[in-house]
Amino acid sequence: MKKIITQSKNKSKKKVTVKSTKKKVNSNDFLIKSQAPILIIGNDYNVIFVNDYFAQLFNKSKKEITKEFITNLNFYDFANHKLHFENLPFIKAINEKRNIADYELKFVDEKNLEKWFRVNSFLIENVKNDFSVLSFFTDITKEADLENIFKETISNISTVLFSTSVDNSEFNFISEAVRIVYGYSPEEIYKNKFKLLRSIKPNYFEQFKKFIKELYDGNERTVEYLMVDRFGKEHWVRHSGIPIFRNNKIVRIVGMIQDITEEKITQLKLERSEEKFRLLIDTADDLIFTLNGFGYFNLVNKNGANALGYTPEEMIGRHFLEFIDKDDEEKVVESFNKILNSSGITIFEALFLDRFDKSVLFEIHAKPIIIDGEVSGMLSIGRNITNRKNDEQKIKELNAKLIEANRIISIERERARNKITVLEELNKLKSEFISNISHELRTPLASIVGFAETITSDPDLPKETLNEFVNIILSEGNRLAKLINDLLDFSKLESGDDELHKEHFNFTQLADEVISQFENSINEKKLILSKEFPQNEIVINADKERIRKVISNILSNAIKFTNPGGRISVIIQEFGKEVEIAISDTGIGIPENQIHNIFQKFTKISRPGSQITGAGFGLVSSKQIIDLHKGFIKVRSEENKGTTFIIRLPK
Repeated sequence: MKKIITQSKNKSKKKVTVKSTKKKVNSNDFLIKSQAPILIIGNDYNVIFVNDYFAQLFNKSKKEITKEFITNLNFYDFANHKLHFENLPFIKAINEKRNIADYELKFVDEKNLEKWFRVNSFLIENVKNDFSVLSFFTDITKEADLENIFKETISNISTVLFSTSVDNSEFNFISEAVRIVYGYSPEEIYKNKFKLLRSIKPNYFEQFKKFIKELYDGNERTVEYLMVDRFGKEHWVRHSGIPIFRNNKIVRIVGMIQDITEEKITQLKLERSEEKFRLLIDTADDLIFTLNGFGYFNLVNKNGANALGYTPEEMIGRHFLEFIDKDDEEKVVESFNKILNSSGITIFEALFLDRFDKSVLFEIHAKPIIIDGEVSGMLSIGRNITNRKNDEQKIKELNAKLIEANRIISIERERARNKITVLEELNKLKSEFISNISHELRTPLASIVGFAETITSDPDLPKETLNEFVNIILSEGNRLAKLINDLLDFSKLESGDDELHKEHFNFTQLADEVISQFENSINEKKLILSKEFPQNEIVINADKERIRKVISNILSNAIKFTNPGGRISVIIQEFGKEVEIAISDTGIGIPENQIHNIFQKFTKISRPGSQITGAGFGLVSSKQIIDLHKGFIKVRSEENKGTTFIIRLPK
């Protein structure tokens, strides 16, 4: 029946009617009652008609469905690219003046919910020689979801799925897993199917040809063969094929190719072995064993026995408790009683002793072997958790050190808060400093002059006396030279004229060298020295001689102010990009009211009960050196209990 669709215009809306050669039918009834969403737009892109289903689809009233609304809808193609207005099928139908069939697109609403539609758009000629486009929307969301699920499933299966033509001349389809098994992309296989054929080892090609012939004869078949991938690595594969028939004629071959290398290797090993179960458990790193009803070993895997320093043969026939630490026997016996009274898995820890009496902690998962309702033995798997327990202990120790570090940080913060700088005292401190320096210079100089005058005035001095005087002059001269060098170095640091000469060196080795320089002093005072250094090297980039001087200054003070029989400890720790050294002593300590002045320029700390020697700027110089290295130095001290200096430097 020939139909001509015409439209008549009113002031506010357009009415679409259908003329028939037999009778007239109002097409509005047909369009309104249609079960599919329908959209009609004119050649000016304005919306002429939408039915209730279309309005409900977008959760709008019919009046709200306008050209502007359609323009702003979020439509996407299968590649998830947003479609521009001119690329929508009903707009393309207008622009290109042709029907657009089976166009699939995705709509995303304001709540990010997705729906897929198949759109068919048809041109409708109107009585005034213009036209409009009628579009039917078919909901294919379920089909699209299934297709996406199918693609996702296929792409994540490690087995190669394929479909070939009957004559095997080309691949209709091959899954992405071909990259994993053969090293080729599906596109490369589509272009050249011989890449897979050439990968088969020559010894297995005849077997493969028989497999293909069986498929052509209409039989489902599976073949296993050895192949070489594109990188030269050998794989065992299981190749399965199924002929697909249509009208009693084979139209294609489908199947799968599975990498069975590990399975095949295991199978070949098991075929050569009389003890298949033994081979299986010996591949495990855990301790796997069975006990008879009396607690004697029936079976032990090789790796498990080796973990205890034994061979399986040495353990089989011996009682389980022979390998358990005596202090742990009672706990193990209690666990055995639980196993005997349970049909499930019992977990307990047991401390084994290996061949060399070294403790090895295992976590045992045990299950009774029940035959005819009675327990005839026990099957167990033991996991070595010695390292895990040691790690847990180390974590506890580190937490304790962290608490101590936080305590030191708290002390440092308190010291920083309480630190005051009094500008008026600076001149007084400078005067005291000059006085100290003058005294320190005068003392060795007086000795040098005095003994030199004695030697000059008495040419008949005995040789022994002369040598003694000369040694005194030399010693005092060295002392004077060191003092002058220290003073010059301090002056350079103070003025900022001196530059650091940085180099890479092992920090722990430098600390050891400095400590060795003081061995005689330590031994003379019978001090106890302890060191706690990391086993690995700690390489830093710094002025090696300056850092040596800092460690030497602090260690010298620790020795000087620690009474005979006391203790000195040196601890080095690594913190990411920083290294820390802590030097502690059990000496006389620093008065609390003087701690905040310890790094003050020109300050010399007076310690109770101690005759102080030196110019008093060693710690000041040390702080200047550490500051130049962008590090920090801090001190914690209590009178008659000791002092701790902590230095942290960037590596």
